[in-house]
Amino acid sequence: MSKGRRVKPMFSLSPALFRESAIAGRGVFARRRFEPGDVVVPYAPRQRRVDARSPEALAAAETKLTLLSEERTVIIPDTSVPGGWLCNHSCDPNSAIFSDGEGRIQCTRAISPGEEVTIFYGWVSHNEPGRDPCRCGAAGCRGFINFDLSDEDASHARVRPDNTVEMDDVLRGRLAEYGRFLHSIGQEQVKEAIAATLVRIKLRKPGSVVCAF
Repeated sequence: MSKGRRVKPMFSLSPALFRESAIAGRGVFARRRFEPGDVVVPYAPRQRRVDARSPEALAAAETKLTLLSEERTVIIPDTSVPGGWLCNHSCDPNSAIFSDGEGRIQCTRAISPGEEVTIFYGWVSHNEPGRDPCRCGAAGCRGFINFDLSDEDASHARVRPDNTVEMDDVLRGRLAEYGRFLHSIGQEQVKEAIAATLVRIKLRKPGSVVCAF
């Protein structure tokens, strides 16, 4: 190799740039064009995995950065290494998060160079309707990242013996509009999180609050 030849640093080859975002904190930005189905970045290039039932997993969940894998383990990102865990939420996302394997951020609609890579968080909260204000700026922004379930909502549901939830017409009506929204952005799996949270609310100790994300 010629002594005069410049060698580009390895990080310049990354398909994404991590920098300050107008939405919140640092975000993930495309260095090149991505098409639907393309993997943009891994969720956590450096990570630890712990059992989902462990105290460590429950404590880590408070950061809202953990990812529950299909193997029922929790992926905890090493936040000293940037990755998809830095993606901001949007009510009109261009990517989605997948928890299988090592976890990844995958494009769902075309992303242009310089565009911020966004995902839908799908957080579900309990008795905290204004917990997470949304600043995504999308035309159809819902105002809040979280979808809140109240004790009143839970009174319109019952838990079956197999730990699935049955909703009455009142609750189904309330969830119908949100379900249509989820369908429009390809995030129907959030309905499963809503059902699971309802079960946890119904089975909780009296007076306690369900920790739901």
